[in-house]
Amino acid sequence: MDWIERLNAALEYIEDNLCGSEDIREIAGAANTSHFHFQRLFHVITDTTVADYVRRRRLTQAAGDIQQGADILETALKYGYESQASFSRAFGRLHGLTPAKAREPGARLKAYPPLTFNISIQGVHSMEYQIKDFERFQIAGAVRRITTADGQNLRDIPAFFEEKDKDGTIGRLMHLNGKSGHFAGCLLGVCADFEEEKEEFNFLIAVEPDKDADHKDLVTRSIPAMTWAVFPGNGKMPESIQQVWKRIFSEWFPSMDYVHADGPELEVYLPDNGDPDDCPFEVWIPIRKK
Repeated sequence: MDWIERLNAALEYIEDNLCGSEDIREIAGAANTSHFHFQRLFHVITDTTVADYVRRRRLTQAAGDIQQGADILETALKYGYESQASFSRAFGRLHGLTPAKAREPGARLKAYPPLTFNISIQGVHSMEYQIKDFERFQIAGAVRRITTADGQNLRDIPAFFEEKDKDGTIGRLMHLNGKSGHFAGCLLGVCADFEEEKEEFNFLIAVEPDKDADHKDLVTRSIPAMTWAVFPGNGKMPESIQQVWKRIFSEWFPSMDYVHADGPELEVYLPDNGDPDDCPFEVWIPIRKK
């Protein structure tokens, strides 16, 4: 099965088990991938978490059942809620009204149809990239353990950047930045040390330091020599870099003879021209041949 077929197999599994358990490991198993990487991939492409997608699909089906006269408590239990009260709260957050109100004539509800993944080849927007074999290099910076559960990484990483900007860490890192290294003048965001079972990884805000810089109190890390796919971009942050991430997984990987390799991922924030709407950056993805 190819990449798109595996993702669609996971979506079919979800539809077949809307009344069953919400086990992301089993959903990912249908795609023949780990639950950790499946969750990350799913969110990059769809802008929603697996758990949120399953919840929306269940509440869409539940609304239809209730409008057809199904008992509210039985519907709650059918779709995995422990009580009518918890079901009613979730139903209200999605639909904006109670399950009982959904039965009234003219009630307005929200429907989230099943997703289907496909490759759309339009030939309009090209995607620039380079394949680089890059030697080992050293970084130094601040680190935080991040969880991907329920998309928490999307909230914690921006908060980490804001915190380290306010306390002066980022300013100090830029002062320690090497003047002649490949990443001279660049700030790095590094995802590393993935632990799939715990749904966690380390995120580093770092630089490639000058050889003579004093960084004993900072976390140091050696990035191994690897083959990288490097994707340049520019624009307003973080929207522009998030769009590049999405295109990497939804367009580039499905059409290329490469797979993600075991290694860190890099966001490289290049020296800018002071225009917040035109920030240059690169995304580095470790790759290997299929």
